[in-house]
Amino acid sequence: MRYPAGWTTEQAEQAGVWYRYFLGPPTGPERKPAVSVTLLAGPLSGSVDDYAQSYLAGNTLVSSREEARGPARGKSYALRSGDGARRYLLLLLQEGGRVYGFYAQGESGPFERYEPVLTEMAQSLTLERPESYPEQRNDKFAFSLRVPPSWQRTQSLSGSGNYLVQFKSPPLAADRNGQTVHASLTATVEPIGDDGSVDAYYEQTRRKLGDAFQIATHMRWKDGWADVMRIETPIASSRVKRFYRAADKRGYSLTFESREDVFPRVQRWYDAIAMTLKIGAELSQK
Repeated sequence: MRYPAGWTTEQAEQAGVWYRYFLGPPTGPERKPAVSVTLLAGPLSGSVDDYAQSYLAGNTLVSSREEARGPARGKSYALRSGDGARRYLLLLLQEGGRVYGFYAQGESGPFERYEPVLTEMAQSLTLERPESYPEQRNDKFAFSLRVPPSWQRTQSLSGSGNYLVQFKSPPLAADRNGQTVHASLTATVEPIGDDGSVDAYYEQTRRKLGDAFQIATHMRWKDGWADVMRIETPIASSRVKRFYRAADKRGYSLTFESREDVFPRVQRWYDAIAMTLKIGAELSQK
């Protein structure tokens, strides 16, 4: 979900339900958030309408409509309190035995001012399903990768048996000057020397990267390796997560890079994208 850069956020879990809270700018003499949004995910034993009853109780239903996000189906509800002092927007989506929700609330005045923002936030809510990402396929270099539609392809290069393609993420944060912060993905295919194994490719790549890339974690991933690395400069620090695989004397790597403060938010996204990588004979497998 996309949300304004100036909002604060935190998360919690209770009784098997995951929550993430987003608080709008403080207003008034008490400096309380003008509006708030809660994301939730948890088990669903009945219908979406059944789940919504705890939110609808004591409030007036203004409108409702059917909603869909990919295979997930559900409803959105516009509500107001009985005295009209508060307003609410509820979106619930069902997929399998789980419910995914968006719940915005605030006093009527601030809510009305922020309603376009809240509506845009609700509309941006997406359930990440890597198998539904658009496929990026290259038969010449024998690989395919699924990348979220929100990631923009920026460039590609090939020559001398090498191939490189890059993508840029949507905004992940914003600085005080309004400049947005993004992550990048670089997919690389290279010939492997020595025995053509993934270990040879890993060592070959580590020699190229040099000591500027400080390894924080190194672990097995599928039939290859995954490293988390830190890059520090006098200006900024960034984190890199790089995945390595090999097939038919070619090395394949996926390199995700983001500013260090953004990395914890997007690392699971990196993992999800990386799991869609197919190489060599895997392309012909169903």
